[in-house]
Amino acid sequence: MSHPPQPGSFFKRRRTQPAMDYDALPVPSSKHEASDFLQTLLNKNLRVTTTDSRMFWGSFKCTDAESNLVLQHVYEYRPPTLQQITAAAAAAAQSKGGSGSGKLNVDMTSRYLGLVVVPGKHIVKIEVEEFASQLRSARERRRREREAEEEKEDEARSELEGQVAAKGTGEVVS
Repeated sequence: MSHPPQPGSFFKRRRTQPAMDYDALPVPSSKHEASDFLQTLLNKNLRVTTTDSRMFWGSFKCTDAESNLVLQHVYEYRPPTLQQITAAAAAAAQSKGGSGSGKLNVDMTSRYLGLVVVPGKHIVKIEVEEFASQLRSARERRRREREAEEEKEDEARSELEGQVAAKGTGEVVS
């Protein structure tokens, strides 16, 4: 398992949580397609943002009909409290002598939780952690699958053409 991201390294605090646009989500055409998609996510690291601005980072293990997620080896990241922001602002003002750039960087707090069930009704956003090497290998696998499928279609087409040609010459076709 890879090491968890450091607080504040790539998580940025949002002042308001956008409403989830369910119309923009892809709708699987069948249960089989949905199941296949979920199987591709098994054991991948997910970042799950909840309605209270917390983020959970862990390995996806399963889900259920209510869209609850089970994550393993989970780290929870919480945005800074108002007191932490105020204290950081005061410290920044003292260290700069009152002439600041107007930007303040306060890290999120984190803790290790282990195995977690995130209720589906509280999930705002789910992000899959993928690296460039994973994307390249997936792209290569899809290309090979597409080539194999095209090869099968070509074989079927040539076999059909052979049967049609044999019928035209009066040969027996099996």
